[in-house]
Amino acid sequence: MPKPTNRFQWRSQSVFILVAAGATLSFNDFLTFPVLAGQNGGGAFLLLYVFFLLLMGVPLLMGELLVGRLGRNDPVGSFEILARRNKASTTWKAIGFLSLVAAFLIVATFSVVAGWSLSYMLMLGLGIFSQFTVNEVSLRFDAFIADTESMTLWHTLFVILLVTISAQNLRAGIERISLLLVPGMFCLLAIGLVVTIFSPGFDQSVRFLLYTDFSALDSDAPLVALQRAFYTLALGTGAMIAYGSYLPRSCSIGYAAVLVIAIDLIVSILVGLSINALIFSADILPDIDNQFAFRVFPVVFNQLGSGQLFGFLFYLLLTLAALTTSIALMEGPICYVQRLFKIDRIKAVSMLALGIWIFGLGVIFSYNVWSEDGFTLALFMGDEAVRLVKNAGFNDVIVFFSSHLIQPFVALMLCIFVAWVIPRRVSYRELGLKGRSWFEIWNYLARYVTPVLLLVVSLAAIGVI
Repeated sequence: MPKPTNRFQWRSQSVFILVAAGATLSFNDFLTFPVLAGQNGGGAFLLLYVFFLLLMGVPLLMGELLVGRLGRNDPVGSFEILARRNKASTTWKAIGFLSLVAAFLIVATFSVVAGWSLSYMLMLGLGIFSQFTVNEVSLRFDAFIADTESMTLWHTLFVILLVTISAQNLRAGIERISLLLVPGMFCLLAIGLVVTIFSPGFDQSVRFLLYTDFSALDSDAPLVALQRAFYTLALGTGAMIAYGSYLPRSCSIGYAAVLVIAIDLIVSILVGLSINALIFSADILPDIDNQFAFRVFPVVFNQLGSGQLFGFLFYLLLTLAALTTSIALMEGPICYVQRLFKIDRIKAVSMLALGIWIFGLGVIFSYNVWSEDGFTLALFMGDEAVRLVKNAGFNDVIVFFSSHLIQPFVALMLCIFVAWVIPRRVSYRELGLKGRSWFEIWNYLARYVTPVLLLVVSLAAIGVI
């Protein structure tokens, strides 16, 4: 049985909040959220989004940090330790293992898209797109993702960058790098916001994202807001359990969780205002597509004075967001592999990086050499069959298993574990909430409300609802 260890601890609560905030800032904050909110009623969607963050995001994030700090181990070890301590079945550790599988698969897909960002950062910096039209940029991107060698090169470079940081000890690696990268991201965001405030599309961006239009909400909007509130915080991947295991006991889990979520929300809104302003200034309609930034944005930056510089900074920002999130997702698997094989951190990181690189090749091939091949998976229930993926590429299958199947299921099981297996008196003492009433609110949400919302997310992710 693994034992709680005298693990490394974050230097302070402020440092942890900064590191955890970096973990939650992902591609979706930059590529889909600005359009998603605007097309679903702007401020009306934001109200729904905040509502679900409070009912689901805050209780679940607090639960993950609670498991991490109580267990003081990797996600698998923490579940096993706490299950034994509370006389529950040790099969709960399987939930921790599944979270690591999801994290591993997500990093494999992130590394490929982050490679796109690295490539475009260089091309924008060199001014390659300066005379291109939208159609020419789109064709250039098609040629890029069809080029296996080029995609592999940039994917490899990102994996090397990830290994270089993750292989270092936590003080010199994650903590120090996060203290540089996350404030750097905030500075880049501030520069972009200042630039776009004076752009002709900023007023339209404010109306699109912030004005409340309840008439634009359709029947799917609550579910969309709920899913967004879940996926934005890297929940169900073991990242926050791993980071929580390094959290000093002097830190308030409740305060830290609320502040991390508030930072993620504010950054998402500011990013949305900036990106939409640029798009509207170029007389282009925004689109919910992860490839939109690579097919259209180079032309958008051409419309700006010093567009070459700002384009470079934008793709640098995307790369940093992918890097901070990937570092967080890697931490749980690294600790688990270290403990399982009794090896040092460098060897554990190298093993995982090799696996991520190989799975990343599968993702790359799904865009070119395997583009004509697909997988079909179905769930059979008696005589009925629910088709989970139909003629899907390798990348789509990875996304389905990691984000649609495993991640919501892990979050649901973790919520049940925290609310019903860990004793209330232990949770009350560990969470450090000021006032019994705040604990009772958290406990009620974690027991009765958050699990229902997570069940909805899980069923929606596999297409049942």
